[in-house]
Amino acid sequence: MAPLASTVADYDHTPTVRRITLTDIKESLADGLADYSRHMVFGLGFGLFYVAVGLVAIWACFEIGWGHMVFPALSGFLLFGPFAALGLYEISRREQDGEKIEGTEVILSFARHGGTQIALAAFLLLIATLGWEKISSLIYGLFYGMETIGLDTLVIDALTTWNGFLFAVTGIGFGAVIAGAIFACSVFALPMLLDRDVDVVTAAISSLRAVTGNPQVMLVWGVIVCGLTAIGMLAGFIGLAVVLPILGHATWHLYSRVLRDRRMA
Repeated sequence: MAPLASTVADYDHTPTVRRITLTDIKESLADGLADYSRHMVFGLGFGLFYVAVGLVAIWACFEIGWGHMVFPALSGFLLFGPFAALGLYEISRREQDGEKIEGTEVILSFARHGGTQIALAAFLLLIATLGWEKISSLIYGLFYGMETIGLDTLVIDALTTWNGFLFAVTGIGFGAVIAGAIFACSVFALPMLLDRDVDVVTAAISSLRAVTGNPQVMLVWGVIVCGLTAIGMLAGFIGLAVVLPILGHATWHLYSRVLRDRRMA
């Protein structure tokens, strides 16, 4: 994995971005599965927590009559995933560095390096997620006004009417752009903030550079994440209790391959 020519070597806190291949994705997934298998109690614990939060979000949407917000709520929940996976990153970091896996340290991983920059990253992810929810509401309002319709009706409308089709295309288009931007800036930012004592701007820029420096490979990674997550949802959401922890561990190993410099960690 050769360093990119665009690496900013004169900025001490900016790590070298390495080129990765599809083999790195395959190996990262294998390493993630191995970490999950060795520490399944932690993985299932985190995974079931994700599932519970997701189900509560869906229940809340239906309870207040916002069935049309189910998909934006779920996508927003997934956008916040990099922060939720901190404990999984910590397990993989300790496993990789030969450190003992301490339950307290894993649970309190958000406080690593003082926790200030990690907290700021979480806040920014929350703002981005809420921003996406507002944009989703605006798009819905442009096509359907103030009228609230059920999720089943909305899906049928999207499949059988021109207005519904335009609504779906617009929502998916905006969602893809926003999710892509958040993904690029956060996918490796949270692992880096856990790994090294750097500021959130440095972590976000490093993550963005890693993604733009490996566009095809990271596009494949994004598709894999979305595909496996969708499979977990179709399996009655309980599949996410396994899928999400494995993806969390695998993300750490992919970060390690593309950005981690042991000399600077």
